[in-house]
Amino acid sequence: MTNRQKKNGNFQHPRTAFTLFEMVLVLSLLLVLVSVVWPAVLRISASNRLRQDMQDLNSAFAAARIRAIEHGVNYQIYLEPGGSHYLVVPVDRGLLGLETESTDSQQTSVGEPVISLKLSDEFQFSKNSTATVSEPAVPYEWLAKLPNAKEWNWMEGAFPITFYPDGTAAVDLNHEIVKKDRQVAGIKLRALTGSTTISYNQEKSQ
Repeated sequence: MTNRQKKNGNFQHPRTAFTLFEMVLVLSLLLVLVSVVWPAVLRISASNRLRQDMQDLNSAFAAARIRAIEHGVNYQIYLEPGGSHYLVVPVDRGLLGLETESTDSQQTSVGEPVISLKLSDEFQFSKNSTATVSEPAVPYEWLAKLPNAKEWNWMEGAFPITFYPDGTAAVDLNHEIVKKDRQVAGIKLRALTGSTTISYNQEKSQ
């Protein structure tokens, strides 16, 4: 370093920190970025939850059909009207672990007798349905002694969707899944084949 540089005050120390203005500027840019990206992240997350919920629901319908064929007894699905819970229940006291006159039913009693699942909290089953009930519901008293029976008392206000041992179903069903009273998805059951298909609204993720 020359004497002239010292006299003119041109010597500069290396910077060791950001100024307050620079930090505020960076934080502001980050906030703007988050405000733009976050809604899209929420939409993608909600869309993924809905897709998983619909896959689980579709699997429950398939399980009811398969169990009806394997066990040789009717199985019923219940969707909570205006709620998020649903059940798969055998129409057989032996499969539910109750006393029965049929020893064959007792021999086929394996695994969990009732499949109990629910949608994510933000989604609900529509209170309305196009199905016409043609089979009596499983008496709630049959479930009363099971461990989670108290959580299933809503089924008394739901209608049964019955699957027969030949793989068919009792009703054609077209049921909506809603979010804040707006349809976001649906499940359709064809009685003749017992097969189900799921569909989504174009704006399902919002």
